[in-house]
Amino acid sequence: MIQPPPFIPTLQLPHKFRFVNGANSGTFAITRARLLNLLCTATTAVTTVRLIQAIRLKRVQIWANPTALGAPPTTIQLEWLGENAPSTVVSDTSMGVRPAHVSTSPPPSSSNRWWSMSGQLESDPLFTMVLPANCVIDVSTEVRTVEQETPFAGDIPAGATVGQFYGDYLDGITSGMLAPVGLVTIP
Repeated sequence: MIQPPPFIPTLQLPHKFRFVNGANSGTFAITRARLLNLLCTATTAVTTVRLIQAIRLKRVQIWANPTALGAPPTTIQLEWLGENAPSTVVSDTSMGVRPAHVSTSPPPSSSNRWWSMSGQLESDPLFTMVLPANCVIDVSTEVRTVEQETPFAGDIPAGATVGQFYGDYLDGITSGMLAPVGLVTIP
């Protein structure tokens, strides 16, 4: 080659985020902003900076334990809500000792396959989940890190430690039911 090839300095990595809902059951709506807020750092005790500039959803997996003997079976459900594709529901029910398990990717041609960018269409709903208690949720993504970001009034309340990385709840700190695994949770 006569010259070096084009170079993109932005760090782009695949990453899987894991969450548990403990004793919390219900319906959880996930937006683009929820994904962008999954990893933050505190710049002051009340100000945060996102470490994710863009994120693309690759797959969502959910596991739910079977219920006790004689109890009704456990059902989990995920509904894709993106534009340019029909609403798609994926569900599974535990049978006997087999846990319920859903493994699904965004539907073809759906806006859920697009990159979610900081500041753009953040309120767009991506999917909803109907979960019984004690589920494990894996969200597989492709992440681009921040090159420069202005602090924003994010989910970290007063009392955060400057420089500490925080993992946000998948459903946001105000409800705080889908807790991240392996990261310091927001105080």
